Amino acid sequence: MKDKIEVFGYKGAFVIKNAIKNGLDTSRLVNLIICFDNPDNFKIEGFPFPPNLFYIHEVTFNETVGILIEKFNFDEKEAINKVREWRKAFGSGEIKRDEISTKYESIVETTNNEIVKEKGEKYKIGNNDTIIIAGFLKEKINIVHTRDKGFEETCRKLNINIIPTPEKDSQKENKLRKKL
Repeated sequence: MKDKIEVFGYKGAFVIKNAIKNGLDTSRLVNLIICFDNPDNFKIEGFPFPPNLFYIHEVTFNETVGILIEKFNFDEKEAINKVREWRKAFGSGEIKRDEISTKYESIVETTNNEIVKEKGEKYKIGNNDTIIIAGFLKEKINIVHTRDKGFEETCRKLNINIIPTPEKDSQKENKLRKKL
């Protein structure tokens, strides 16, 4: 007698529920690219990628390319390739702006306005930061990696955990920026 055996396979991407989801802000992605040159050097530092999942907003991708060109003298092709290299190394998901995003953008704007009233204008975030944080809320990002204080405070007030850029990485980026 032959037994009927069923075999199932799966190919492609999948989402793990209740996983730690990390969002990379533009400031941190630029810092990683400038300070570590390539993702393998960053991995050597002991930063674990799995089981964490990284997400980069489509606005972050474009902003990072622009900053690499304007402030660090990358040519356009080199900047795009560098951001793609890091995105691929992180295995990151991309957050896209859609109709649902506007609801979250309103929440982020209101929250940031409250912070500006409390702490002053230096905590005001721009439109792109509003879009990025709204994307993080929409995608239920647990942890955000950033260097920007207004961005950081807005995320905190929205109950998103923050991992600030390490001071040694900020100092290294500032030195490189001054050389250019």
